[in-house]
Amino acid sequence: MSQLGRFIMVLVVLFSLTGCWNRVELNELWVTAATGVDMMDDGQWMVSYQIIVPSALASGTGGGSGASSQPASHVFSVKSKTYNQALSYSNLETSRRIYVAHNRVVYIGKRAAEKGMDRLIDFYLRNTEAREMVSMVVTDGLASDLLKKLSPPEKLQGAAMAALIDKENDTLSLFPKVRVYDFVLSMKSDSKSIGVPVAELTGEREYKNEKEAENLDVFKKTSPPLKLALTKLGVFQNGKLKGFLDKEESLGVSYLSQKVKNSEISFPCSEQLGRKMYSSLRVNSAVVKLTPRKTSFHYTMQVGVKINGTLNETTCTKDISKTETIHDMEEQISKEVTRTINEGWAKLQELGVDATGFADLIHRQFPREWKTVKKDWDQEFKKMELDIQVDARIQRPGLLQKHIGSEI
Repeated sequence: MSQLGRFIMVLVVLFSLTGCWNRVELNELWVTAATGVDMMDDGQWMVSYQIIVPSALASGTGGGSGASSQPASHVFSVKSKTYNQALSYSNLETSRRIYVAHNRVVYIGKRAAEKGMDRLIDFYLRNTEAREMVSMVVTDGLASDLLKKLSPPEKLQGAAMAALIDKENDTLSLFPKVRVYDFVLSMKSDSKSIGVPVAELTGEREYKNEKEAENLDVFKKTSPPLKLALTKLGVFQNGKLKGFLDKEESLGVSYLSQKVKNSEISFPCSEQLGRKMYSSLRVNSAVVKLTPRKTSFHYTMQVGVKINGTLNETTCTKDISKTETIHDMEEQISKEVTRTINEGWAKLQELGVDATGFADLIHRQFPREWKTVKKDWDQEFKKMELDIQVDARIQRPGLLQKHIGSEI
């Protein structure tokens, strides 16, 4: 090929390149840290967006003091008939396009949760920007109200809540981390049920304090009057909210769902002057084995729990160096775990919600019988019984052989 021919070919290739024709500059986007979904009285959806203010984060003024201070995020809400319509209508209220790919958590208002999550799931699975790995949190009121509350000392409340969920899931195992992806799997499972953490404002719920939680002045206080915290577990069936479990009940469900990583167990050790004294075990590992059994009338789930942990606090006046003392403590720990599991199980049966996923185990173990049981599983679940066996082991009792006040 001649030199002229090569030159012409290069020109043709260069002119055929499209370049970044569909590029979007960062200063044309509002990056979302969290979103909220509420069902309103008129039947419309209200979608709220917590958008990041990069200048506040870069300058370090977000949450600071002084006249130039500005919040690290802004919240605005859009009412519409569908989620995508809300995303489109947001262009009427802001000069930048809402970008939801970096969303960390989605808050779901109580009324929206009771209405059903099928529309939210459809949005996250169908939309090319929305990511199904975002964490889900239920609120006891309006999600839009919770989004407006600041969470000192963190500047971005949405990112702080996502980090709080991860930390709690790894250290306490009271409330499982649930992503949109996990929720989808639950809706397609045999049990069609799942538990989702509930976030609330704790403290003195007064009008003055609620308004103060939306103001930057809250960062100037050493102890804010209101704090955003995970408080209970919302259980869903067929994508709809059916009820709530408290912390103890939720931990029992975590055991039955095989989701306990690390946890803390307080158990009675001895009584002094008629007052029950408690010790504390840090759970290092919890292995739960579930084995379904069928009798002539109903199903029984054999629950085998093996716990290993470290004794990190005790008021027991007995000599911990003695084997019998350790065995007594391990027996008390086993009783406490059994009680916790039974509490969670009783609440689930009361609600008639199989948030443990036992239906999937029954299906795999008894595939033929499942064809008959499937249509009446809600009633069969309420008749089901547990056979709990807990084996607790104290691996490390600590350096002290006796409680420091045992000689007094």
